Amino acid sequence: MRLTISLALVTGSLALAACGGSSSSDEQENTSPAVARKEIGATRDALQKALATYKSGDRKAAQEQVAEAYVAHFEAAEGPLAKRSDALKENLERAIATELRHAMRAARPAARVEAQVQAIVAALDKAQAALQ
Repeated sequence: MRLTISLALVTGSLALAACGGSSSSDEQENTSPAVARKEIGATRDALQKALATYKSGDRKAAQEQVAEAYVAHFEAAEGPLAKRSDALKENLERAIATELRHAMRAARPAARVEAQVQAIVAALDKAQAALQ
């Protein structure tokens, strides 16, 4: 039992170190608006690809693509966006990380998921404009 707990602690510590600890949030805060706009564009493109994957019937891969879009791109834009419009950042965060992934997990009809993606894309356009 103690070995299991020790292994869990070591694994958790290694995972935290691999993620860079708190420097990730520092990087988000120091991201320029120009970089944030680029990352929002990449988020948009990745969500469109995830939608195509979902429509092709591969729900699991689509969910993974949404998660990757969020982690690899949207998170980089969160700091600058929060400075301009925290409410917009929060809404996008919830829409992408929670609501869209939930709809895919629940096997919602493709038309419904597409409508969610279109609403997110419209909000991403607003986010890019806010960062001008």
